[in-house]
Amino acid sequence: MEQQPRLPLWFLVMNWVLIAGAFVLGTILGRSQGNPLPQPQRTALELVYQQVMSSHVDVQDGHELLERAIAGMVKGLDPYSTYVPPRDAARYDENNSGHYQGVGAEMAAHGDTVVVHFPFAGGPADRAGLLPGDLLRSVDDTMLDTAEKRERAAEFVRGPADTDVRLGIERDGQRLDLLVRRDDVQRPCVRWAHLLDAEARLGYVYVADFHPGARDQLQRAIEALQAFGDLRGLVIDLRYDGGGLLDECIGITNLFLRSGTIVTQKRRNQEVLDHRVAKPEACRFPELPLVVLVSAESASASEVLTGALQDHGRALVVGEHTFGKGLVNTVYSWKGYDFRLKLTTGSYRTPNDRDIEGHHQAAGAGSEKKGGIEPDVPVAMPHADKLRIHALLEGNEVPERHRARNAAAAAKYGFQVPTPPAPATDAQLRQALQSLRERVATTAAGPGTGGR
Repeated sequence: MEQQPRLPLWFLVMNWVLIAGAFVLGTILGRSQGNPLPQPQRTALELVYQQVMSSHVDVQDGHELLERAIAGMVKGLDPYSTYVPPRDAARYDENNSGHYQGVGAEMAAHGDTVVVHFPFAGGPADRAGLLPGDLLRSVDDTMLDTAEKRERAAEFVRGPADTDVRLGIERDGQRLDLLVRRDDVQRPCVRWAHLLDAEARLGYVYVADFHPGARDQLQRAIEALQAFGDLRGLVIDLRYDGGGLLDECIGITNLFLRSGTIVTQKRRNQEVLDHRVAKPEACRFPELPLVVLVSAESASASEVLTGALQDHGRALVVGEHTFGKGLVNTVYSWKGYDFRLKLTTGSYRTPNDRDIEGHHQAAGAGSEKKGGIEPDVPVAMPHADKLRIHALLEGNEVPERHRARNAAAAAKYGFQVPTPPAPATDAQLRQALQSLRERVATTAAGPGTGGR
C-alpha cells in the first residue's frame, strides 16, 4: 500500500493558530453584544440541554427544545411580551397587519358543499366575477369531495399574491371555471357605518382594530355619512377593539382634535420616550359631537383614543371600564431570521397623565393598579347579551350590490346575513344614542356647553 505524504509542520501550526484566533475573535464579538449570557446559567443551559438530548425517555428535537426555552424566557416578562417562532411568523404578521394574500371572499362549508357568502368589494374574487351563492366544487386540481377538504377550502384558495388559482364553481346548476389572480387583501378596519337616526342625522361607525389604513377608512366612512346631508353627531363603537398600530390611533384622534397632547409614551425609569400632539392641519371634524362606546375588552390603542378624547372633553364615553392595556409593545425582527419578538418597551399616558395599564405589576410597585378608562356613563350588560353583540360586530358588512344574492343564499343554505347591533336590542348602544342626542342638544345651546 502506498504511504500518504505527511503534512508539513508549518501547515499544522498555522491551522491551530487560525482555530485559536477564530475562537478568540468569536469570544470578543460575543462579548461586544453588550449582554452576553451570564454564568452560571449559560453553562447550566448547555448541560441541561445535553442531558435531555442524551437521556430523556423520548427522543427530542434539539431545535424545538431551544424554541421552548426562548419562549419561556420571554413569557415570564409580562402578559404581552411574546416570542413568535418561525413557523408562526406569517400568521402573526397577518393578524397584526390585517393583510393576507388570497382572493378576498367570505365562504364557509354548509353540509356537503362550500358556499360563497360574498366577495369583498373590489377584491380579486369580486373582479373575477365570483358571486354570493356560488358553490365551490374544486380549487385548482383539488376536488372538495370530503368534509375535511371542505373545511379547509379557504386554506386551499389562499396563496402568494400575483399567482393564479382556478376555482371550479357551480352557479344555477351550471359548472364554471373562474381564474382568479391572487392579491394582497386588506381586512376592513371599519366594519359598520350607517345612520342610527336618519331624521336627526346621527351616525354610527364600528372600528374593529387599528390596522394599516384605519384612519383613512374611518374618514371615508364619515364623509359617506355626510354625503346625504349634514352629520350632526357620531357614535364611535370601540367595543372588543383590542388595538393595533399607534400611528393609526394618533391619526384617528387627530381627525377630531385640533391641538393638544394625544398620548405620551414613557419607558423604564419613567423617561419620556415619545410625546404625540395633534396637528391642526390633520383635523377634519373639529366640531362634530362624539360619543365613544367601549367594553371591558376595549384595549391598548382603543384606550389611547378614548382617553385622549375624554381628557380633552371632545367625547362622552359610554359603556364599561376598559381592559387596561397601557404598555407599548415593539416588534423586533432580524435580517436572515424568520422569528419575531414582541417586547414591552414602555407605557402609555393620557393627556391628563392617567396610566392606562392595569395588569402589569413591576416589582415593589405596591398595590395593584386599576388602569383602563372609566366611562362617563357606565352601562353593564348580561354576559349572554355581550356574546351576542360581539358576534354581530365580528361580521363584515355585505357590499351593497351583493346584498340581494347574499340574502337569497342565506335563506337557502341556512346562514345568517351579517347585521350590525341595533339600539332596540343593544342596551349600551341605546344609551350611547341617547347620550349623543343630549350632547348634540347641549352643543347647539351655545358655546362653552359642549364639555363632558
